[in-house]
Amino acid sequence: MSSIGKVNAALVAAIVFLFLSSCAAYLAFSRLSTSESWVRHTRDVQSALAQFSMTTARAGRIRAEYVDSGDTSLLDQQAGAVVQIRNAVASIQRLTADNSQEQVNCRKLADLSEQRIALMDQAIVLKRTGKSSLLAQADITRKIVANAEATDGLTQGMYETEERLLAERQNRVSSSSTITQGILITSLFLALVLFLVHHQLLMDQVAARARAETAQRALSARLLTLQDAERRKFARELHDSVGQHLAAMKMAISMLQVKLPGDAILKDCLKMLDDSIAETRTISHLLHPPLLDEAGLNSASRWFVEGFGKRSGVEVKLEIFDGAVRLPEATELVLFRVLQESLTNVHRHAQTTRADVSLRIEGNQVVLRVRDYGLGMPPEVVHSLQETGSAGGVGLAGMTERVREIGGKLEIRSSSAGTEIVARVAVQPRAKQDRFPSTMQEVKG
Repeated sequence: MSSIGKVNAALVAAIVFLFLSSCAAYLAFSRLSTSESWVRHTRDVQSALAQFSMTTARAGRIRAEYVDSGDTSLLDQQAGAVVQIRNAVASIQRLTADNSQEQVNCRKLADLSEQRIALMDQAIVLKRTGKSSLLAQADITRKIVANAEATDGLTQGMYETEERLLAERQNRVSSSSTITQGILITSLFLALVLFLVHHQLLMDQVAARARAETAQRALSARLLTLQDAERRKFARELHDSVGQHLAAMKMAISMLQVKLPGDAILKDCLKMLDDSIAETRTISHLLHPPLLDEAGLNSASRWFVEGFGKRSGVEVKLEIFDGAVRLPEATELVLFRVLQESLTNVHRHAQTTRADVSLRIEGNQVVLRVRDYGLGMPPEVVHSLQETGSAGGVGLAGMTERVREIGGKLEIRSSSAGTEIVARVAVQPRAKQDRFPSTMQEVKG
């Protein structure tokens, strides 16, 4: 599998695993929520049982107090307590509807409650009708106590049953919590591992791409160096070989012209030889100007701008510093090539008759600016050059690579008002004599 395939596979696996883990966590949380609701339900049943016990005890106290005192105001309280007893029984029946055994106990509890209510009503009727006696009330009290014991035993059994259910349901809650925590911790750990694998694969891919780009830049720099060497060699061959042969031919024809004065053919041949020698010298100097090696970047730039203006008809304003100390050889060569390529592009593409060239020392940088007032470049081309160094042709890409190779930076700004190319290259700090006031001149075609 390719590196990109591995990266994508790791990412997909991490996403799928997170999705499955989320589903499992959702189910675990649902189970936990259900278990907690059952725990609350059990506590509600226990609370209803306690409410029933308190209500029946209160009803018994009100009955006893009425029998002892005969206070009729207690009858309303007794009636309210009876209603509360029946409501408590109904609430218990409703809460335990899911448990058949508890429903049986609820029916027994309802029967015992009705029996107890009937006994309390019997005691109250005896007291209210004046037929109450200690013997009759004592007999009713014994029956009520027996009923209460049966009721307490039944409610205690129901409470213990609910307590067992509560323990079971609390264990389920604890188990669900543990499972949920385990799922979340495991899923997060495995997802983290997968994302780390994905990150490592991405970093390996980025490192491989960086190595490829470094190798490509090294190859480009080597090709540019070889290209400059070939240009220098070819320029030397043109000057030393072809130029010398043409000069020798001119001397031979000049000797013939002495013997044959006024010969029109010889005169034309001499003129063509003069043009050929001049053209050969121009081509040789354009390939690699001797001034660049002998006098430096300033002189070579002035010579090239002057010749460019004559050949192209473009009016060039030149602003150049007059430094007493020359720049490093590599810097001078790169800046001259940038100037050469920039003005060539002005002539070919800008469709303008004006251009500005500036070569200055600014701080610890030498800055070359070439500006035209032509049509400008398409925005997408400028963006591509700034982001990737591609597009815009081989010349611009070559300039960018040349400047980058010596640690500089090439900036390209373009609009409908024209294009400006700025090359910035760091140089060693210069002494004061390296920065004299710049001279201004214009070169016209």
